[in-house]
Amino acid sequence: MSASDIRQRYTDYFVKNGHTLLPSADIVPRNDATLLFSSAGMVPFKQFFLNPATAPHKMVTTVQKCVRAGGKHNDLDQVGFTPRHHTFFEMLGNFSFGAYSKREIIHMAWKFVRQELNMPEDRLRVTVLETDNEAYDIWKNEVGVDPRRIVRCGPEDNFWSMGLEGPCGPSSEIFWDTRDPRYSESDDERWLEFWNLVFMQFHRGADGELRPLALPCVDTGMGLERVASILQGKMNNFDTDEFQVIIRDIDARCPPGQNSGNVDLAKALACKRIIADHLRASAFLISEGVFPSNIGRGYVLRRIIRRAVRAGRLLGINDSVLSALYPSLELAMGAAYPELLERRQLIVSVLESEEKMFLRTLDKGLVLLEGIFASGNSKRLVSGADAFSLYDTHGFPLDLTEIIARDNGWTVDVEAFEQIQRQSRERNKASWKGKLTKQDSVAREIEATCLEWEEAGISSQFSGHDVDPEAKPTAAACRVITFKSLSNGDGLLVIDPCPFYATGGGQESDAGIITIGDSEGSHEFAVSDAVAMPSGQATVLRLTATSDQEHLFRGGQTVYATVDEVRRLGSAVHHTATHLLNAALRKTVGASVMQAGSLVQAGGLRFDFTSSALGNEQLREIEGLVNKAALGNIEVATACMPLDQAKAQGAIALFSEKYDAASVRVVQMAGVSMELCGGTHLRSTRAVFPFHITAEGSIGAGTRRIEAKAGVAASVWLQQQLEYGRATAQTLGAAQLSVMDKKAQQLVDRNRALREEADRWLRAAAVNAEAVATHSTALGERGVPAVFHILAPLPFNPRLVAERACHLRDTEPSLVHVVIQGRAIALGVSAEQLPAEHAAALLRCVLEKLPGKGGGQASLAQGQLETAVAELAQLAHL
Repeated sequence: MSASDIRQRYTDYFVKNGHTLLPSADIVPRNDATLLFSSAGMVPFKQFFLNPATAPHKMVTTVQKCVRAGGKHNDLDQVGFTPRHHTFFEMLGNFSFGAYSKREIIHMAWKFVRQELNMPEDRLRVTVLETDNEAYDIWKNEVGVDPRRIVRCGPEDNFWSMGLEGPCGPSSEIFWDTRDPRYSESDDERWLEFWNLVFMQFHRGADGELRPLALPCVDTGMGLERVASILQGKMNNFDTDEFQVIIRDIDARCPPGQNSGNVDLAKALACKRIIADHLRASAFLISEGVFPSNIGRGYVLRRIIRRAVRAGRLLGINDSVLSALYPSLELAMGAAYPELLERRQLIVSVLESEEKMFLRTLDKGLVLLEGIFASGNSKRLVSGADAFSLYDTHGFPLDLTEIIARDNGWTVDVEAFEQIQRQSRERNKASWKGKLTKQDSVAREIEATCLEWEEAGISSQFSGHDVDPEAKPTAAACRVITFKSLSNGDGLLVIDPCPFYATGGGQESDAGIITIGDSEGSHEFAVSDAVAMPSGQATVLRLTATSDQEHLFRGGQTVYATVDEVRRLGSAVHHTATHLLNAALRKTVGASVMQAGSLVQAGGLRFDFTSSALGNEQLREIEGLVNKAALGNIEVATACMPLDQAKAQGAIALFSEKYDAASVRVVQMAGVSMELCGGTHLRSTRAVFPFHITAEGSIGAGTRRIEAKAGVAASVWLQQQLEYGRATAQTLGAAQLSVMDKKAQQLVDRNRALREEADRWLRAAAVNAEAVATHSTALGERGVPAVFHILAPLPFNPRLVAERACHLRDTEPSLVHVVIQGRAIALGVSAEQLPAEHAAALLRCVLEKLPGKGGGQASLAQGQLETAVAELAQLAHL
């Protein structure tokens, strides 16, 4: 049975048994800051296990995309070397939020295993919690499982909880007898657990006591890859059908006659499995808007991609491997996950960019490691300094250095690496006080209040869509729902209806005035911000300076809300312009362009999208398309409809957003743009003119950013540019703006000639710059011979110091040369003569004794000392 058939059979079975089939939630949890990735099928439903009465569906089934890499759930290091560890995997699950409990799911599970999957009973066994007599009786007396096949286990194996407090309960697991000849039937290693049934029937309190839940829940998880290995008769998940599509493609790409590259067959097989697994993980992460970076989820993705590149190199594949293999992933999983086809260009572009970037540094890093391995270090230990240099300079994640070291019989001084990394971070944030600011405290207060009001059922209706942003504002009568004072003297207010737009969808919030009239007169309070509750059921307004005024905000009190017309109109102009920009990008660059983020403000817009760099002609074409649509005075029409209907009509959805399937808001400019959007817009496109792109550039692998202004803001900006141009022309002595570029080019040419002449003099000076004192010593853990050269303090020139270090490096390559003039320091290392040494790492060693800061490349590093060095005595301790 194929993996595709298993997915379909599982969901069909539970739909037939009354469950609602929901699509997989995103791998990146949208409302759970405690997790890097969804690592289990139940993650999207945590809130419903905590409060089952709020679940919109009482019985649910899903096939959840999961990633276990980084954070506390991390299988990255085991992938490829064990039969069943993966960074990306699929979890088949069914869930009950108070609809049924233990008895029903045990019967359903056994029927599915025996009748739908046709697993023979003599190859199955189940486990129950040793004290769960109810589950034991159901399996034995109702289902009819041979008691010899029911194993009682302790709570470490068969009791599950969401945390130290909260819902928890016993579990029952179903196992498959692999009949692995290496083990007897009594050995645990012979049995493969493939389905876990969790009966959440208790709540653990802060005191540790278990109390029965009023609404017991059920959470089950069945690993698709494990079930596929069982039904396809394989001992290893990587031998199943979907993995094999990718692995066969890897085999075809290995150099002829070198199917295992430079490694033995077992290692080659592990490399192929690593690549296949990492292709799946990286593609799905990128499809959800995760891009390679040096922090958080982006760093996990970067590690995954770079591990795959290195595995490809071991197989003899010297070019990009993941991007080349992508068609095989589409073939294997595209039918189940159409986003792989829809977002092909984005995924391949990001993979290719990251792979090429790493390939440029991979060889340099490997040469450095090979030099270390050849150094004759008796401890066979890669120092923390060398490991950090590989990480900091060449982009080698520590775990990759550890793998390469292990393959060569070496280890890495991880403790020293972590110490150097901590020191680096401390230096980078030395200016940061690290203290909790008042603003931080207030932000937490606001967040806690929003959660408290949400749980209390506080709600309000947003009425801002009914307001024409170009019309003169009027005060809207509203009713006070609730109010709370903040510790800094501000206040939080919920009114109904509420005309203020809350920050969301990339658009900044409205601002304005709340007016209250009483027997003492009229009182006005400024609205500085508006935020939505997590569920979106109400908008919470932040009022400034409400101390001692709480009595004015009684529940049911009528107040008058006036939205700041300038801010609202500016935001509406730039939000409508954003939609026109998106449409123009898709027309100019291609329909594969995908929005990756946006910021809409009264004074301008920012739009992030997936693409390669844009040329000036493309940017001008995009500007022209937006301005043409603006001058066309196209009506901006809005309508609410079911999500499926909106998509069928061609509406564009932001792929990182989740939408209510029952009703979405569609914003349309006929013949130009149609998007799902909850923001505020113009009634027609006229006020978007003029539109001008002020900046365009890269913000990450495969992702670009456009900054632009429209309407009045663009007119003001263009006038400023004209004034700047006039002032510059006057400075250059240009009578007219049209000849300013010619004058500027003359200055550039003259400046270039002067720089070239200065460089020639500097190189000549570097050759003849004699040291007033020299000091010989040894540097680094390998004790490489080094000479310190102290130059005369005058004439002082940091570039002279660097040029002198380069000259000495090239003329005496067997030594490391450190040149100092005053506080300026430079260190030169010959890559040919001393391949195991790295200038930046050696400079760090020097700066431990001569305090300062600096960095650089493999052959030249530069820095600045805290104290000037003028005499030999200052180097005596080196």
